[in-house]
Amino acid sequence: MKKFQSLKYQITPITDEATYMHFCELVEELDDLTFEDEAEEEKKYAHLDALTTLIEAYEAKHFQFNKMELTVVQVIEQTLEQLNLTKKDLSKILGSNRVSEIFSGKRDLSLAQIRTLHKELRIPTDLLVGV
Repeated sequence: MKKFQSLKYQITPITDEATYMHFCELVEELDDLTFEDEAEEEKKYAHLDALTTLIEAYEAKHFQFNKMELTVVQVIEQTLEQLNLTKKDLSKILGSNRVSEIFSGKRDLSLAQIRTLHKELRIPTDLLVGV
């Protein structure tokens, strides 16, 4: 029977970008795990909850956006800047034609692109949905 290895998922405050990215990866890894034993599954969800809380606190402090003041393109631009990424890096994620069309206003983000940006750049989905 598979056991939950809590030491592998040690919970500490997020103080830098590397820890933030590591915790985001751990959340994805944990989310994919399933345990037959209910107690092990509960441990997993307790760790997921704690990691998610720490990630949200870090994002609130370091990725502050006011949805009413920024367009979707501005949110993406600021996120790229904060992560020291370029539009070229974004093109590798979404495709160069799509990035050009989105930034020029010719195309809105598709649901798949919103999911990709959320997963790859950790942009909250509510900031990517145009009003």
